[in-house]
Amino acid sequence: MNPSTSRRGAVLRKIVIVLVLAIIALVLGTVLFLDSIARAGIATAGTIALGVKTSVHDVSIGLVSGKTSIDLLEVDNPQGYAPVKFVTLGAIEVDAPFSGLTGDKIVIDRVAIRNLTIDVEKGADGKLNIEKIVDNLKKLTGADKPPTQPTPSPEPTPPAGESKEAIIKELRLEKIQVNLRNIAGGKDGVVEVKLPDLVVRDLSSKGGVNVLASEISGVVISAVMKGVIAANIEGLGSDVLGGMQGAVDGIGGMIGGQLRGAVDSGINNAGDALKGIGKELGNIGKGVTEGAGKVLEGAGGALKDGVKGLGGALEGVFGGKK
Repeated sequence: MNPSTSRRGAVLRKIVIVLVLAIIALVLGTVLFLDSIARAGIATAGTIALGVKTSVHDVSIGLVSGKTSIDLLEVDNPQGYAPVKFVTLGAIEVDAPFSGLTGDKIVIDRVAIRNLTIDVEKGADGKLNIEKIVDNLKKLTGADKPPTQPTPSPEPTPPAGESKEAIIKELRLEKIQVNLRNIAGGKDGVVEVKLPDLVVRDLSSKGGVNVLASEISGVVISAVMKGVIAANIEGLGSDVLGGMQGAVDGIGGMIGGQLRGAVDSGINNAGDALKGIGKELGNIGKGVTEGAGKVLEGAGGALKDGVKGLGGALEGVFGGKK
């Protein structure tokens, strides 16, 4: 064998080995940094969509297992309201097997949001903070602009690379708490309302997973606000209920009819539990003077004493459900 040919072969093998190692390093680096990239991306997207700072503590993406988790997502209050978080999500779990991402449709089996707290506050101008959040969402989507006169449109033609339809089979909202601040009395002006778990099924978007993901925040806020309205809580004035309903209506203009229908179905399924909340709050509210936000272990004791634990009484009623 020609010595020069042998040397060229050895050099070629070394180059191939270096390239293979470089590719492996690139793949490993991508996997290792994927979580931090996703964390930054989620925080940035939330800040843009909601108009207030959004932060994420940790993200874990399971490329092989199909399970992704997000730990502690927090959304700041709009300017002019109490320096507390508007939304706190303890954990988000997403089950999306790889097989569900490669077909004609993108199918996500389950999204579970746990330890969800929304702080609804009435500002000095009488406007709810949630209304301002929805205003920001509407600006982003263009839903705040007045409708224009309809004009005949040509037959639609599918664009190149059209997005796949994205489907979430089940969206679970578990351990939900709504803090009513400066609205209905309570200790330090805060009443804690614990809602039953809400389940919304068969969410879909023709615009693909990106569009559906952007609509989930609206779905969550809409579901929780509809839950509070359906609970018929004593002490909520018509202005507050009107503000909540206005926020729900505003979100309704941004999400498709199918998503609105799915939210309504989830609220209807939780109807009895929601009505129970309003009844218990009405009974307890007759004797409440202090400690309305203090946690108790059972609703029975709160009903007898009448002066303790508005939020805790609800925990006694619903805290055992998961």
